[in-house]
Amino acid sequence: MKSQSREFYDRFADKYDMMISDQRYDKEMPFFKDVFKKYKVKSILDCSCGTGRHVIKFSKLGFKATGCDISQEMIEKAKRNAASFSVNADFVQADFKKLTNVFDKKFDCVVCVGNSLNHELKENNIQSALRSMYDVLRCKGIAIIQIRNLPKLVKEKKRIFPVHFHKEPNGDRKLFIYVLDFYRSKVTFNVISFLEFNGKPKFEVHFVDYKIVTAEKLETLMNNAGFKEIEIYGDFDFSKFSNDHSDSIVVVGRK
Repeated sequence: MKSQSREFYDRFADKYDMMISDQRYDKEMPFFKDVFKKYKVKSILDCSCGTGRHVIKFSKLGFKATGCDISQEMIEKAKRNAASFSVNADFVQADFKKLTNVFDKKFDCVVCVGNSLNHELKENNIQSALRSMYDVLRCKGIAIIQIRNLPKLVKEKKRIFPVHFHKEPNGDRKLFIYVLDFYRSKVTFNVISFLEFNGKPKFEVHFVDYKIVTAEKLETLMNNAGFKEIEIYGDFDFSKFSNDHSDSIVVVGRK
């Protein structure tokens, strides 16, 4: 039986790159380059690689990058994306809770960004994922985790987020909107898409749940997994994390 997140991304794989602009990845790269330099990173595993855009960026910067994802459809899209950028990178389907089942080599860095960790709705599964990442790291390797600061969204109770709108000169249109539902321990993201190509409109709604995880809880779980020298930032600009003001929780931990 497929997990909810796997089913969501299998169905959403063909739309994902339409929703996320390339500017997002370019904005994040200075952070990664600085951290990789600090910790002498050469090999990277993106264990929630999605359509492979981070792996492609890392490869273009000269790193040996590998990608895995629980969704086979996302992996297939990642392979096509890599080929279109003339990037030779390995992409395999894998559950980030069981990385040692797939990889017998060690990496200098494991990356898990895009709020991927929160798809695990049980705390023990998050703990298993972090331990799995720890186990595929070399001695003194690092993990870079990024999740949304969901407690801030819960506090603000803002439900509607326009994500992306673009109109092509030929009249084709792409519109994506998040509508959030708040519960005691999770937030449901309803992703509304309106696509119009060649005058043919298509409207769809997909949804996926995220567990609410605080920065304090994530730090505790990373400590429990064995990580040390943990640093927490509020974004990919090295800003100081604030429970009330930061949109993201970005954590760097060392094995």
